[in-house]
Amino acid sequence: MRDRPRPDVLSALLRRVRITTSAFGRIELGAPWGFRIGPRDTVVLHHVLDGEMWLGLDGRESRIGPGDLVILAHGTPHTLRHRPGAPVADETPPAPDGLSVRRRYGGDGAVTVVLCAESVVTGAGRALLLRALPPVVHAPAAGEPVPGLGRLLALLREEVRAGRRGAPLIAARLAELLLLNGVRGELERPSPAGSWRAGLADDRVARALDALYDAPERPWSLVTLARAAGMSRSAFAHRFRELVGESPFAHLTRWRMELAKEMLREDPGLTLGEIASAVGYGGEFAFGAAFRRVVGTPPGVYRATASGHRREDTPGL
Repeated sequence: MRDRPRPDVLSALLRRVRITTSAFGRIELGAPWGFRIGPRDTVVLHHVLDGEMWLGLDGRESRIGPGDLVILAHGTPHTLRHRPGAPVADETPPAPDGLSVRRRYGGDGAVTVVLCAESVVTGAGRALLLRALPPVVHAPAAGEPVPGLGRLLALLREEVRAGRRGAPLIAARLAELLLLNGVRGELERPSPAGSWRAGLADDRVARALDALYDAPERPWSLVTLARAAGMSRSAFAHRFRELVGESPFAHLTRWRMELAKEMLREDPGLTLGEIASAVGYGGEFAFGAAFRRVVGTPPGVYRATASGHRREDTPGL
């Protein structure tokens, strides 16, 4: 076991995640200013270039200083102010509605300059990845707690400052790398048992997670998963539940259903039998029963609903 390479569960999960930056821009905020930002389906990033601001979340306010990066992974409502307790305007988001937009808000007082981005996270790995993150990830500039973050931020600032051809798209891609770097840094921090993240820090449980994420179609049993972890069956079952917070098969089933949902949404040419086989079920009946139990609706209904949403979101259709 000592000679085996460490499992890279995060890579296995990120292969099933797509990140697209939908909005990015440089915002100048002159005091007095304050915004109440409502719930979103996106991941929001704020990077302070100059000055400071106060982030309000769940009744608490935190200072965000120059050079700091903030990631709000769950689209949680929050406030941004020039000072604690300052009045806020409802639903006037500082985030831009396009790429590389420059705007100014507020009064003639002290200026805070912020790079703001909104990223859309999709794919089968989305639910697990976002569930592992706290409401806010705050990476302060001092000490660079996330390796490489400072270099990425410097590149991003340079793209925005220089305004060269292609800068909006390059800056958007850099924002996506920022998000990935911040997520990785957060997941590498210690986590209490029962939160899924704790399983990543345990080599043996992580080997089992890596195996089932990489090959969900295999006919996994408690014996084969325990073998992948290098543990006895009973010790593995206990350790997995203790760290991850659910049984190995409950976790495997939820992962299979996330993969199935992605295939139902993204590939209308696949039959239910093909999807069932791809996620480890011998037939449509067993797959349909599992899907309905976990997701709450039959796979055919889910596919029809997802297709309808796609048509509504597509201009000209």
